[in-house]
Amino acid sequence: MDDGTLTLKEFFAARSKFGPTEIKSRLEKSDRIASLREKISSTVGKPGWPMALEEIYRKTADLLNISVLDLLVGGWNTYQGLKKYRDREKYAPTQSILVPLAEHTVKSEHHPHLEISINEEPAGTVDFEIRLTFIARGVILLIQDGRIKGAKTGEVKGKGSLTCEGTLLLEQDFRPIQLPGSVDLGEGVQIPA
Repeated sequence: MDDGTLTLKEFFAARSKFGPTEIKSRLEKSDRIASLREKISSTVGKPGWPMALEEIYRKTADLLNISVLDLLVGGWNTYQGLKKYRDREKYAPTQSILVPLAEHTVKSEHHPHLEISINEEPAGTVDFEIRLTFIARGVILLIQDGRIKGAKTGEVKGKGSLTCEGTLLLEQDFRPIQLPGSVDLGEGVQIPA
């Protein structure tokens, strides 16, 4: 796997607790989804709802197309211990520094939503929440000029959940997965002040 293809979708698909039928059933439990079902059924007829539910289900899976590496880099970028590498007097802009990270936890929370339209008219939104906790080890960052320019990655494990309108759709522990080895971040990610 290369860093561009390892997504949350792959993490959740590894051992999903619920199958598609169960997830669709859980989606329909929300009051907002019930309201959308009524709007869609009254506008396009009852056969329109199964098609709409199938599309909401497909889009729900698409919400998990988030790069695991992007989430980890975002977490590393907030690590207070890296701020000292912004000091150009101590660390010349041309100097490359390897910074090993101890086993560490990166937490991430996301609040995507789907906008539903009927005949190009807004019908409502469906709100989701993705919560993640990754435990990473064996990571060495390459820092230059106050930027994370690359990483030698190790392995990651953790847990995550996806809820829709407060109803749990997916939840699981992620088995340890070896990350892609070395990752070049191009121009790098600026370490915030």
